[in-house]
Formats: sequence, structure tokens, C-alpha cells
Amino acid sequence: MKITAINVYQVDLPLKEGRYSWANGKFVEVFDCTVVEIETNEGLKGYGEVCPLGPFYLPAYGPGVRAGIAELAQHLISAEACELGKINLIMDEALLGHSYVKSGIDMACWDLLGKKTDFPVCELLGGRYGDSIELYRAISQQSPSAMAKRITEYRNQGYTKFQ
Repeated sequence: MKITAINVYQVDLPLKEGRYSWANGKFVEVFDCTVVEIETNEGLKGYGEVCPLGPFYLPAYGPGVRAGIAELAQHLISAEACELGKINLIMDEALLGHSYVKSGIDMACWDLLGKKTDFPVCELLGGRYGDSIELYRAISQQSPSAMAKRITEYRNQGYTKFQ
């Protein structure tokens, strides 16, 4: 199953609470996400996503993801989408580092492998461990009393873990 096209979509995901703030006045109000769609000669499409938390929290940057994928795409056309080891070698030879850029392509290839084999990706990756996971809520930096109030609200919604 050969890669015939790699499409990239930029999607702004606004934060439900309006803003997430942390030290030194840094904040985000929108997550700049990138959705990767890989098309194949068999008509299957696989999808991946990269959604950095702004340009200064982690070494990942929304426009950088898209620029990196544009650099990688030309090297991946005609590659076998389900040969994941080879896909990663091609990406590493074409772009040193930048694992966050490559992650969306990697996800899309795993999605394609799951679709081709009719096997859940979680099983392909080693199995499902449990029926659920506990979510946590990140608390935006505010005054201590405002943060304590948020935690109380979230605890009443059923959250038990906070960052």
C-alpha cells in the first residue's frame, strides 16, 4: 500500500475556559493543531494529529509541524505506508530530529496499518490494558484562591487528579 498523497490541515482549537496561563506571563488561548491525512493507492486514508501547547512550552510549534511535514512529504510519496520502520528511516534521513513533526505521520501510518489489517491500533501496539484511563485537569495559573476554586469545581465534576 503506497503513499500517494500527504495532506495537512491546520485547525484552531479554542480553549473552553478561554485561556491557559503559566509562569512569566505566558499563555495560550487556542491550540494550533495539525491534522495529517495520508492517502494510498488502495484508497485507504490514515489520520494523525500534532497539537503543541503554544510555541514556548515544549519544543514543538504548530507552523513548524506543517513546515516539517512539507519537507518530509516529498520523500514519503511512493513509500510503503505500512512498513513503519522504513517510514521512520526515510523521515530520519530527510529531517534530523523534530520528532514532534514526524509523530503525526507516524500516527497516520499506524492508522493505515490498522485499517488494512482490520485490527485495532491499540492491539497492534501491544494490547489494551484496561477499559478506561483517569483524566486530569490542568489548572491555569491565577491567584491561589481562584485556583483553589477551580479545583473544587473540577472535583465536583469527578476529576481526582490536577496539574
